[in-house]
Amino acid sequence: MAILKKGIKLNFAISLLVVFTVFSTTLINWYLSNQDLKNTLTANHLENNYRYAQKVSINTNVLLDDIQHNLGTLAKIIGQQEFNQTDLDNWRTGNSGYYNSLFITDANGIVQLMSPQAVPNNKGGVQPGTKIKSTLMEQALQEKKPFISNPYLAQTGNLMVLISYPIFSDEGIYKGAVDGTIYLESNNSLKRLLNHHEFLDKSSVFVVDRSGTIIYHPDPGQINKSIADHPLVQNIMKGKSGSAQIINNRGTEYFSGYAFVENTGWGIIAQTPTSVIEEPLRILTKKTIIQSLPLLLVVLVLGWIISSHITSPINKLARFSEEAILPNKDTKSIRLIEMRAYIYEVRQLLKHIQEHFQVLTNQAHQDGLTGLANRRAFDQDIQKLIDQQIPFSLIMADIDHFKEVNDEHGHLVGDDVLRFLASIMLDVIRGEDLCYRYGGEEFAIIIKEKNEEEAFALAERLRIKIAETPSPIGKAINISLGISSYYKKDQLPERVIKRADTALYQSKHNGRNRTTIYRS
Repeated sequence: MAILKKGIKLNFAISLLVVFTVFSTTLINWYLSNQDLKNTLTANHLENNYRYAQKVSINTNVLLDDIQHNLGTLAKIIGQQEFNQTDLDNWRTGNSGYYNSLFITDANGIVQLMSPQAVPNNKGGVQPGTKIKSTLMEQALQEKKPFISNPYLAQTGNLMVLISYPIFSDEGIYKGAVDGTIYLESNNSLKRLLNHHEFLDKSSVFVVDRSGTIIYHPDPGQINKSIADHPLVQNIMKGKSGSAQIINNRGTEYFSGYAFVENTGWGIIAQTPTSVIEEPLRILTKKTIIQSLPLLLVVLVLGWIISSHITSPINKLARFSEEAILPNKDTKSIRLIEMRAYIYEVRQLLKHIQEHFQVLTNQAHQDGLTGLANRRAFDQDIQKLIDQQIPFSLIMADIDHFKEVNDEHGHLVGDDVLRFLASIMLDVIRGEDLCYRYGGEEFAIIIKEKNEEEAFALAERLRIKIAETPSPIGKAINISLGISSYYKKDQLPERVIKRADTALYQSKHNGRNRTTIYRS
């Protein structure tokens, strides 16, 4: 306490300034470096995932083109020569990475051959001799053109894609179609292409179809879910490619790159969780601290030495000024003090500023517009009354339709109305009553040592006088009032204020221009 009264030494203040400067500079440099690294890592991940999504999109197109071309070659062979079950089995075995199954239908959609012949869980599904009546088969038979279907849930329970190619004889007669199925959840070239991500971190790839439904995802539980409402997926559905920092439907944030697959209308999304940049940022923070600490110590030592040289004469002047008030001080010392007395005068100025600050503090409890005590004074006064358990009643008053006054006459006239109400309040209350501008167009009156009935009488006198006295808008205004009293069980002012506000609200609700006493 004695040090605070006397004041800290300039040398110590300069040292604090040096510490603050070095620390803040280090902190700013760390922040800027951190942001720069964060932005760089973010840009790199977005760019890498965008390029990878494009790469997967191109590879998917190439793979599907190869599969379709492979089916075209098979269709040409079937159209030119006899083809049996063994031939079909050998063809599927030789191209096992492409298809999960192959089947051949005639021009009426009846299955002629199928490989493999025994498809697990194919209850009631495609079998040799059965006619396929699906929309896809009808499309193949009618259009007689190659096509790649949208992913759909087959009778086997697998999410699959059907690739179809028409069969024509050498004479150009349509003989049917050869169809290959790709199960998106089974082992095949397409899944291996999508399942591998060249960046060995937490990155992954998932695929949506043209309707925004997930058709491939590392998490099987996400497959067949629609995310068409996500902005990134909507861009894909419009045929766009790009990158974005997104939050998925499980609340995880990702750096995502996306690309459109021309052949199928699918969208390839390559994504990396944003958490992967946390470790590089932690390493940067650790490195910054280790590298900055020696520099901080050196600067502190140099700052202390330099500040000591600067402040030494000033410290002497401060000691002279302290000694100047001592008795029997020699004249020479006094003259030396007078030569550099400006530092002492600054201290004196600070002292006067502190005294003036007290004056300003007193003024801070007064509302500048109305001259009444303000909300701060109100809070202090009501708390003091409750702490001392002094009985009082509280009147809360609010101007009715004050917004219309401001809208119709302007805010300057509205200010005149507030001053008008304040002057009427001061005329009506007794000398020991306390008036406040609570806030906006709301006012408060604290009546000490009086009950609610006496407060009601005063409130009614105020309300009637306001209603009968022309205001600055050229006619009388009305106010609504609410009253509550302090009870010994009230430990907080808020309870008394809330009751008065409730009563005031009741006055407003019952038609305004009235006074209401709070009743529990």
